[in-house]
Amino acid sequence: MLSAEKIHSNWNRYLIEVKNSISEERFMMTPASSKNWHHSAFAGGYCDHVLRVLDCANSLYDVWTAQGADTSTYTVEEMRFAALLHDLGKMGQQEGEYYQPNDSQWHVDKLGQVYKFNTDIPAMKVPERSLFILQEIGCKVTQNEFITIKIHDGLYDDSNKFYFMSGQKETRLRTHLPILMHQADHMAAQIEFEQWNNNTNSVPSAKPKNASKADKIQRKSKAVNEANNPNLSAATLGVIDSFFKED
Repeated sequence: MLSAEKIHSNWNRYLIEVKNSISEERFMMTPASSKNWHHSAFAGGYCDHVLRVLDCANSLYDVWTAQGADTSTYTVEEMRFAALLHDLGKMGQQEGEYYQPNDSQWHVDKLGQVYKFNTDIPAMKVPERSLFILQEIGCKVTQNEFITIKIHDGLYDDSNKFYFMSGQKETRLRTHLPILMHQADHMAAQIEFEQWNNNTNSVPSAKPKNASKADKIQRKSKAVNEANNPNLSAATLGVIDSFFKED
């Protein structure tokens, strides 16, 4: 298992590597889902979502600890790393974004599918693409981080039954971190759905092409405000800005 210092060192390297491969605009403006009734399906939704998952994970860590759970099987650094990067695959790949504005108005109006999936890049599940991107940029992950990112969707993905529905003691999960992360992700997504459902204003659906950076930032701020989410502050956006290169 990597030390906390090594994890921190890897994280710093990750930020440097991503700065060289993912544009500021792409990182900040990526949505978190394709359907406006699902969760955070608007420009800036990805950052909005993962920051909320981080907040939920921190809160759930306190709950698990208070109830006597064994938190010695993973580090807080591993928990935060997984929370921030569990959905990295939603960025797509260097040669193409995962989400694209839907050009079918019928799908937008009737099904709420404001984004469509980019079929020009290889089909891959989001958790697996997240891990692929990390290894592609040379960012090592611990075993806890790997498993947590891979199975954070819980039993919504049938292939995760091997991990969550073990029939014998020896093959059970060695730590509750993947369960905690699934709970945090589920909690965040449900909260985001409720905010959308209770919001009388429409949430921006997609980024128009050839918009100026000022327009993009304005839409991003509008998306956050209309989602009624205080977590993605101007200060946080400024920190994210400093990590990534300009287009």
